[in-house]
Amino acid sequence: MSSDTTGDRTGKGAETVLRTFVRDGRLVRLPARWSRRQVVLRHIAEQTFAPGVRYPERTVNEKLRAWCEGGEADHVSLRRHLVDAGRLRRSEGVYWRPEEAAGAA
Repeated sequence: MSSDTTGDRTGKGAETVLRTFVRDGRLVRLPARWSRRQVVLRHIAEQTFAPGVRYPERTVNEKLRAWCEGGEADHVSLRRHLVDAGRLRRSEGVYWRPEEAAGAA
C-alpha cells in the first residue's frame, strides 16, 4: 500500500489528484476521499478567489458555475463544500477566501 501524499499540494500526489478530477479548467467530479477532496477544493479556491476579497453570492455562483460546466457537480454543492472545508467563509450573503496563515505554505 502506498502512502497518501495528497495532502501535499505541491507533490506528485496532488498533481495526480488534480489531473484526475480537474480537466481543461473544469471540475469533472468531486473526489469521495476526504484528502483528495481537500486538494481539489484548495485548488479551486486558490484559482478562483483572491484572499481577503469580498464576493457577493451571485459572483461566487458565476465563478463556480464555470468550474461545473459539463461535470457531475453543481455550483451550489461546490460552494457548500468550499465553505464546509474552510476554503471560503460566508457572512450575510458575502463570501471571501481567508488569508493564509503565516508559514502555512
